[in-house]
Amino acid sequence: MTDVNAVVSEVSKLKQRLDQAQLSFRDASLKSRREIVILKRLITRLSVACRGIDQELDAKLVELRNDLEQPKDISKLIPRLALIERLVTRQAALTEQASQNLEQHIHLSGETLNRVRGLPAQLKRDLRNILSANPDSLGDNHNRLIRLLELYESAVKLLSTSTNQQQNNSIDQDVLVHLSSELQHLITELDFTDDNSTVLLEIRNKLLAGVTAESLTEQALIVLRLVINGHHQDRRSTQKFVDGVHSDLAAIKKTTHQNLGQSNALLEQRATVISEFSALSHQMQQGLKEQENLETWRPQLETISTELHTLIERTHALEKRERELLDQLAYNENKVISLYEKTAEHHQSLNQQERKMFLDQLTKVYNRAAFNDRLEHEYRRWLRYQHPLCVALLDLDNFKETNVNFGYVAGDKALKIIARTIHQCLDDTDFIARFDGDKFMVIMPDTTEEERTKRINTIRETVSQLPFHFRDQQVSITLSIGATMFDANDTPPNIIERTQKALNTAKSTGANRLSWIA
Repeated sequence: MTDVNAVVSEVSKLKQRLDQAQLSFRDASLKSRREIVILKRLITRLSVACRGIDQELDAKLVELRNDLEQPKDISKLIPRLALIERLVTRQAALTEQASQNLEQHIHLSGETLNRVRGLPAQLKRDLRNILSANPDSLGDNHNRLIRLLELYESAVKLLSTSTNQQQNNSIDQDVLVHLSSELQHLITELDFTDDNSTVLLEIRNKLLAGVTAESLTEQALIVLRLVINGHHQDRRSTQKFVDGVHSDLAAIKKTTHQNLGQSNALLEQRATVISEFSALSHQMQQGLKEQENLETWRPQLETISTELHTLIERTHALEKRERELLDQLAYNENKVISLYEKTAEHHQSLNQQERKMFLDQLTKVYNRAAFNDRLEHEYRRWLRYQHPLCVALLDLDNFKETNVNFGYVAGDKALKIIARTIHQCLDDTDFIARFDGDKFMVIMPDTTEEERTKRINTIRETVSQLPFHFRDQQVSITLSIGATMFDANDTPPNIIERTQKALNTAKSTGANRLSWIA
């Protein structure tokens, strides 16, 4: 009995211990499952956080997340976890190396940006703060990199603005060159003498050598002042001439009116004298018929004689006044002749001035204004008759180097000789004008294709053979030519533009070339 009780007591203890063990296992199992869930959640979130670092690692982490979502035995995932661990370890080393490289590049880029000139002081201070910071993590380096890129963007904007300003300055320089060229062209069309011509020549030489915007303005004002002074001088001269003509005409008008009155009075007086002579003559004839004794008629004859003497004296007085009137008329005639000669001289002077207005003062060929008028005239003739009309633009090759190497006096001399040579190669119906600087325009109407091609090539070859000698050095000067023909709906501006394009084509292939553009 005692043994049975002992066994029962032992079984009871064992049961209690079993129950306690079951409770402990259940608690441990619950705790283990809860920890596994937390661990799975952590691994999933870590895999998501590591997304994008490495493609192979991303693929393994995706598989791991899918497996963790399935009710699988964790022990079966150990080989995969070991592989991921190796990938993570390798990626950690790569990340560390990348972090070091990033830090190095941040410093290099920052130093490069710091050496850029013209950056604001605040931007440089921000840059120094970035370079002096000590990053604690890869995220800090990323933030530094973002901030550095922002500074780079600001610097690029500033440099871009500076570049635009430089481009604007370049555009201004182009405008300056164009205005300087236009002022040179205007100077060549001005006709001044004495000191004014010397001043214009000095201004032109300065423009050829190159001037600043301020200097260009100053030279333009000088030219404008000379033009205005010349205009005032011409106006005073013309006014003086007109005043003289007006005074002479007024004097002639006055004397002519007086002479007319005197002529009428003389005519009336002469008619009276003639009438009195007729009356005395009739009286004498009547007395001779009626009087038989002349002695008795003597008193009447003496009266008639006295009246005749008086009439003769009056006739002499009339003759004197007529001679005076004739002298006055002769004086007026001389005045009129002198006035006619003055007006003829002034008209000739105006014609010469008008001709000079259309003449280039340096080369003595026509200028651009004359070319524009002639081209318009030939254009209207072409519209009416549709005859062949050729226009060619001639430009001396590298002529600026001649001016630089030998001086502008030598360059001007060469231009004179070349202009004369071109003119000699042309026909009488052709037209040549100095268009701009070292460029000439030629118009050739009513020419066949063979004639105009031969004529233009003759010009080109003849100029290239001119023997120029500057400073004991023989120099060869050539010219390039761009030519075209009026066709279809062409207008003078179209033709000028097309000759320039043809000239550009000729120069692009070398010097001393001819290019035609239809």
